[in-house]
Amino acid sequence: ADVARANFRELIDENLATMIGFYAGLAAVIAFGVVYNSVRIRLSERARELASLRVLGFSRGETATILLLELALLALAAIPLGWALGWVVAQAVSQGLPSDLYRVPVIIERGTYAFATALFLVVAAISALAARRRIDALDLIAVLKTRE
Repeated sequence: ADVARANFRELIDENLATMIGFYAGLAAVIAFGVVYNSVRIRLSERARELASLRVLGFSRGETATILLLELALLALAAIPLGWALGWVVAQAVSQGLPSDLYRVPVIIERGTYAFATALFLVVAAISALAARRRIDALDLIAVLKTRE
Protein backbone atom coordinates (compact mmCIF):
# COMPACT_ATOMS: atom_id res chain seq x y z
CA ALA A 1 0.00 0.00 0.00
CA ASP A 2 2.89 2.36 0.75
CA VAL A 3 4.43 1.72 -2.67
CA ALA A 4 1.10 2.39 -4.39
CA ARG A 5 0.68 5.60 -2.40
CA ALA A 6 4.21 6.72 -3.29
CA ASN A 7 3.63 5.98 -6.99
CA PHE A 8 0.34 7.87 -6.89
CA ARG A 9 1.99 10.90 -5.26
CA GLU A 10 4.79 10.83 -7.85
CA LEU A 11 2.26 10.74 -10.69
CA ILE A 12 0.30 13.64 -9.17
CA ASP A 13 3.51 15.66 -8.69
CA GLU A 14 4.53 15.11 -12.32
CA ASN A 15 1.10 16.11 -13.63
CA LEU A 16 0.99 19.12 -11.34
CA ALA A 17 4.43 20.31 -12.51
CA THR A 18 3.33 19.96 -16.14
CA MET A 19 0.12 21.89 -15.51
CA ILE A 20 1.94 24.64 -13.64
CA GLY A 21 4.44 25.01 -16.48
CA PHE A 22 1.66 25.17 -19.05
CA TYR A 23 -0.34 27.73 -17.07
CA ALA A 24 2.75 29.86 -16.37
CA GLY A 25 3.60 29.89 -20.07
CA LEU A 26 0.04 30.81 -20.98
CA ALA A 27 0.03 33.56 -18.34
CA ALA A 28 3.31 34.92 -19.71
CA VAL A 29 1.95 35.07 -23.25
CA ILE A 30 -1.24 36.79 -22.11
CA ALA A 31 0.67 39.26 -19.90
CA PHE A 32 3.03 40.11 -22.76
CA GLY A 33 0.08 40.70 -25.09
CA VAL A 34 -1.76 42.91 -22.62
CA VAL A 35 1.27 45.00 -21.67
CA TYR A 36 2.54 45.35 -25.23
CA ASN A 37 -0.93 46.24 -26.52
CA SER A 38 -1.27 48.84 -23.78
CA VAL A 39 2.03 50.41 -24.82
CA ARG A 40 1.04 50.42 -28.48
CA ILE A 41 -2.28 52.11 -27.68
CA ARG A 42 -0.58 54.73 -25.51
CA LEU A 43 2.05 55.27 -28.18
CA SER A 44 -0.54 55.79 -30.91
CA GLU A 45 -2.45 58.22 -28.67
CA ARG A 46 0.66 60.18 -27.74
CA ALA A 47 2.84 59.83 -30.85
CA ARG A 48 2.39 63.48 -31.76
CA GLU A 49 3.39 64.67 -28.29
CA LEU A 50 6.42 62.38 -28.17
CA ALA A 51 7.51 63.45 -31.66
CA SER A 52 7.14 67.10 -30.62
CA LEU A 53 9.41 66.46 -27.65
CA ARG A 54 11.98 64.85 -29.95
CA VAL A 55 11.88 67.86 -32.27
CA LEU A 56 12.36 70.15 -29.26
CA GLY A 57 15.58 68.34 -28.38
CA PHE A 58 14.64 65.47 -26.11
CA SER A 59 16.68 62.33 -26.74
CA ARG A 60 15.13 59.01 -27.74
CA GLY A 61 15.79 57.70 -24.26
CA GLU A 62 14.09 60.63 -22.59
CA THR A 63 10.97 60.34 -24.72
CA ALA A 64 10.85 56.58 -24.19
CA THR A 65 11.26 57.08 -20.45
CA ILE A 66 8.16 59.25 -20.32
CA LEU A 67 5.98 56.54 -21.83
CA LEU A 68 7.65 53.57 -20.18
CA LEU A 69 7.56 55.06 -16.68
CA GLU A 70 3.83 55.51 -17.06
CA LEU A 71 3.61 51.87 -18.10
CA ALA A 72 5.76 50.80 -15.13
CA LEU A 73 3.48 52.60 -12.69
CA LEU A 74 0.43 50.90 -14.20
CA ALA A 75 2.16 47.52 -14.05
CA LEU A 76 3.14 47.97 -10.40
CA ALA A 77 -0.39 49.03 -9.52
CA ALA A 78 -1.75 45.94 -11.29
CA ILE A 79 0.30 43.44 -9.26
CA PRO A 80 -1.76 43.54 -6.01
CA LEU A 81 -4.94 43.48 -8.08
CA GLY A 82 -3.65 40.35 -9.84
CA TRP A 83 -2.90 38.70 -6.50
CA ALA A 84 -6.43 39.37 -5.27
CA LEU A 85 -8.04 38.23 -8.51
CA GLY A 86 -5.91 35.06 -8.50
CA TRP A 87 -7.06 34.25 -4.99
CA VAL A 88 -10.72 34.77 -5.97
CA VAL A 89 -10.32 32.51 -9.01
CA ALA A 90 -8.61 29.83 -6.90
CA GLN A 91 -11.47 29.95 -4.40
CA ALA A 92 -14.04 29.66 -7.19
CA VAL A 93 -12.27 26.68 -8.73
CA SER A 94 -11.99 24.99 -5.35
CA GLN A 95 -15.69 25.51 -4.68
CA GLY A 96 -16.55 24.20 -8.13
CA LEU A 97 -14.83 20.87 -7.53
CA PRO A 98 -16.74 19.35 -4.61
CA SER A 99 -16.70 15.60 -4.44
CA ASP A 100 -17.49 12.87 -1.95
CA LEU A 101 -14.11 11.30 -2.65
CA TYR A 102 -11.83 14.30 -2.29
CA ARG A 103 -11.71 18.04 -1.80
CA VAL A 104 -9.26 20.58 -3.11
CA PRO A 105 -8.21 23.11 -0.48
CA VAL A 106 -6.90 26.51 -1.54
CA ILE A 107 -3.33 26.85 -0.33
CA ILE A 108 -1.38 29.71 -1.90
CA GLU A 109 2.12 30.14 -0.55
CA ARG A 110 4.15 33.33 -0.59
CA GLY A 111 6.48 31.77 -3.13
CA THR A 112 3.57 31.49 -5.54
CA TYR A 113 2.94 35.22 -5.31
CA ALA A 114 6.67 35.88 -5.70
CA PHE A 115 6.89 33.64 -8.78
CA ALA A 116 3.83 35.26 -10.37
CA THR A 117 5.18 38.75 -9.67
CA ALA A 118 8.63 37.92 -11.04
CA LEU A 119 7.15 36.34 -14.15
CA PHE A 120 4.96 39.38 -14.76
CA LEU A 121 7.83 41.83 -14.24
CA VAL A 122 10.09 39.92 -16.63
CA VAL A 123 7.38 39.76 -19.28
CA ALA A 124 6.57 43.46 -18.78
CA ALA A 125 10.25 44.34 -19.17
CA ILE A 126 10.49 42.33 -22.40
CA SER A 127 7.35 44.03 -23.64
CA ALA A 128 8.80 47.44 -22.72
CA LEU A 129 11.96 46.67 -24.69
CA ALA A 130 9.88 45.70 -27.71
CA ALA A 131 7.89 48.91 -27.34
CA ARG A 132 11.09 50.94 -26.96
CA ARG A 133 12.08 49.87 -30.45
CA ARG A 134 8.78 51.24 -31.77
CA ILE A 135 9.30 54.50 -29.89
CA ASP A 136 12.80 54.87 -31.30
CA ALA A 137 11.45 54.27 -34.80
CA LEU A 138 8.95 57.15 -34.67
CA ASP A 139 8.93 59.02 -37.97
CA LEU A 140 9.02 62.56 -36.63
CA ILE A 141 8.06 64.27 -39.87
CA ALA A 142 5.17 61.95 -40.66
CA VAL A 143 3.82 62.19 -37.12
CA LEU A 144 4.02 65.97 -37.06
CA LYS A 145 2.41 66.31 -40.50
CA THR A 146 -0.76 64.47 -39.47
CA ARG A 147 -3.71 66.62 -38.59
CA GLU A 148 -5.99 65.94 -35.70
